Amino acid sequence: METSYNPNEQALALHGERVDEETRQVQARLLNILKAIDRVCREHHLTYYLLCGTMLGAVRHGGFIPWDDDADVGMPREDYEILLAHADEWMPEGYEVVSGGRTEGYPYPFARVQEAGSTYRMHRSYDFVGGLPIDLFPLDGMIEDCGARRRHYARYKLWWKILYFTHTDPYKHGRGFRSMITLLLRRLFKPAYVHGKLDQVRRQWRIADSPLLADHDYRPEKGAMPKEWYGEPVPVKFEDCMLMGVSKPEAYLTHLYGNYMEIPSEIPPRNYRFLDLNKPWREYVAEQKK
Repeated sequence: METSYNPNEQALALHGERVDEETRQVQARLLNILKAIDRVCREHHLTYYLLCGTMLGAVRHGGFIPWDDDADVGMPREDYEILLAHADEWMPEGYEVVSGGRTEGYPYPFARVQEAGSTYRMHRSYDFVGGLPIDLFPLDGMIEDCGARRRHYARYKLWWKILYFTHTDPYKHGRGFRSMITLLLRRLFKPAYVHGKLDQVRRQWRIADSPLLADHDYRPEKGAMPKEWYGEPVPVKFEDCMLMGVSKPEAYLTHLYGNYMEIPSEIPPRNYRFLDLNKPWREYVAEQKK
């Protein structure tokens, strides 16, 4: 007798110890942020897509991958910039958009939509503290020429590395040569300048003139794919609601993950080193300064 495939049951059987109450609470809050993004984009006629593991979860699990504690959304560059420009007036109370161009000390080359009422710190050597976030990526044009694409990503990776050094603890790895390099780069490059260079590199090719779209993953063979795979956003079931996914999910997910319906035998560690879902991050920062 043939049995039906239930990816959630299989995932829970393998990794049930990670699907604890805190993970469920995190996912519930992330879902609220996703709904807020969806509502703002619908009201203002902006295009967005669930990306990467969030799109995978929608297809394979009908929502979050059971152990996931983050979510990713992508927007075409023009719509991304419109949202950032109007975030303060458009986002519902309790949510805010942070990015390199608008938030002091922000260390990432993409924006985030975060809760104001929680505190969240990633597993990285940054001092930046914010609320529980969803990563918001701009999607830019990309050409097919492999050599030009590799050179493009090499420049992007260089500026991303410089951004890392301008925000990381210079003494994380001791007081030797590496800390000297970090201190020198901090002296030479202001974060706002580096964020601007990253945006300049990403904008090299316009979407309208490009056969590919890029989310600017470090890996050019993964971060760029045919524009039609994104296409017009398609509604996809995600937990208790319908959100917008890529037009060709099978091609998109196969490109990123290969056999994407297979449940992995190992799962990554949590994305965060500190989380308090009940303390506003501004209160946390104020307490740390005392």
